[in-house]
Amino acid sequence: MLIMLIIFAAIGFVVQYILGLLQIKNFTKNYTQLREKGRVAIGRRPAIVKSGTLVLLQLNNKNEIEDARYMQGVTVFSKFKPLKGLEGKKLQKVNASDLEDYNKLLGKAILDAQNTFHVIENGGEIAQIPSPMMKAVRKVNGMFKKERGLKHGLHR
Repeated sequence: MLIMLIIFAAIGFVVQYILGLLQIKNFTKNYTQLREKGRVAIGRRPAIVKSGTLVLLQLNNKNEIEDARYMQGVTVFSKFKPLKGLEGKKLQKVNASDLEDYNKLLGKAILDAQNTFHVIENGGEIAQIPSPMMKAVRKVNGMFKKERGLKHGLHR
């Protein structure tokens, strides 16, 4: 019984790995297509329970959005789709009213692309967004540190 469970877990891991590779291939294909036409701003909203969202915004030399695509979903079966409604807008001038027609996570990913573009344009580096799993690990570690500090009479 235990061996069967291990075999099923291993098969599940391999299938997930292969599907993940296909998703990366889909990202690479879409990014390359957009990059051939100009610069690309990337926005992301990682999530575990909610839909993870990734946005690719292709910009012309005036920083106007010419083409936009997004991938949103909770599974590795998610693929990029066209994102309509932003064409011709300057990335720096996209605001909340421009995002009203999109769901909340997609809007946040578009704003992340805007922020990422701004940071890179000004010579900065993008801070890595911690994965949802990493956020959970940090939260649990923080709880243990706080508890340990209280046990030993340490205060912050």
